[in-house]
Amino acid sequence: MTQVSEKDVVAIKDWMAKDPTLPKNFEDIMIKKFLYSCNNSLERTKKCILTFCNTRTTMTEVFSNRDPLSPKLQTAFNNTSVATYSTDKDEILIHRLETTENFDFYDCLKSFTLQSDQWISLEREPLPENHIVIIDIKEITLMIVAKANVFFFQKFLLFLLEATPVHLIQVHVVNCPSFYEYMYGLVKGALPQNIRDITHFHTDHMGLHQYIDKKYLPIEYDGEAESMVEQTQFWVKKICENRSFYLDENLWKANINKKAHKNAAVDTSMSGSFRTLAID
Repeated sequence: MTQVSEKDVVAIKDWMAKDPTLPKNFEDIMIKKFLYSCNNSLERTKKCILTFCNTRTTMTEVFSNRDPLSPKLQTAFNNTSVATYSTDKDEILIHRLETTENFDFYDCLKSFTLQSDQWISLEREPLPENHIVIIDIKEITLMIVAKANVFFFQKFLLFLLEATPVHLIQVHVVNCPSFYEYMYGLVKGALPQNIRDITHFHTDHMGLHQYIDKKYLPIEYDGEAESMVEQTQFWVKKICENRSFYLDENLWKANINKKAHKNAAVDTSMSGSFRTLAID
């Protein structure tokens, strides 16, 4: 069972409370996820949370105007599937583009941030020991790539790498088109070597079966778990029900206009991200 010290949770809450630039509405489960993803290091957890909050403030393209009932975000939700599945000890996170109809690059990322926020505040005890990410790019075309802001996407990837509370052990990119190497080349430079080392590419979804028991995979991948399309509908329903929560333009953002009364005691030489985690 994953153990996170309640004493450490309190220490992080006290640290956040004393820093006027940081939000005060972090739930305990969020702090636990950050602590565990940082191997229960207080200093790395502080750095990770700082990056999480500061980037949400500066990356306005995807962290502002996030009304889940807006037509643009409803379209983005309909265009993607995002689902999670639990193994005996790990968690599988899946993202799949379902259709490119009315595709908008920023709206797609914005809808993902809402789904990620819903996930990060989701109660789960014990916490999963590790995470496995599956990215399905079957519907990605060169036209879609041309519509994307590659430099912003690299920036967004760095945010995910440095500030998402996950303990990553595998990344699988499935249903790769013939030009996937070109696509990978556009973002490869933003990925640290330890992430490249655990990234696997598959021409279809069958390759997943070599790494993950089929009983933990959705039916779309010939597995035994629930449909990820149906699960996505559940997630979107929950997000829309919490609309007022996500309309908060300051949600989990740092207030960069406020100056801390004193410098936070954070060892900046230690990264609070899975960029520096020991990958098993």
